[in-house]
Amino acid sequence: MASLSSINSLQAGLATAQRRVEQGQNQVQRDSEQLASSQRQLVKEKEQLSDTQRSTQQAQANSQAPVKVPQLDQAIKVAVPSQLGLNQPVQPQLNSFGQSIGRLINTTA
Repeated sequence: MASLSSINSLQAGLATAQRRVEQGQNQVQRDSEQLASSQRQLVKEKEQLSDTQRSTQQAQANSQAPVKVPQLDQAIKVAVPSQLGLNQPVQPQLNSFGQSIGRLINTTA
């Protein structure tokens, strides 16, 4: 026959086991929620990484445009205004200050 102390001991053990099961279930629930949150975060970060990679590839493609080599023989040519015809002689034009100085020199000479 079972004694009262052994029944009490079994009940206490059962209560302890039930608390541990409940704690374990709560921990599983928290871990499950954290896993779901981590998975959502992972999806977001993968999308951000994909966007960043696309932006980087586009920037690299844009920056790798061929560089136009300067043509030095063209750089030293003086541009001729299109108003002047080829048959017309080119006459230098002086500003009013230059013309005034020219007249002064002519009168004093």
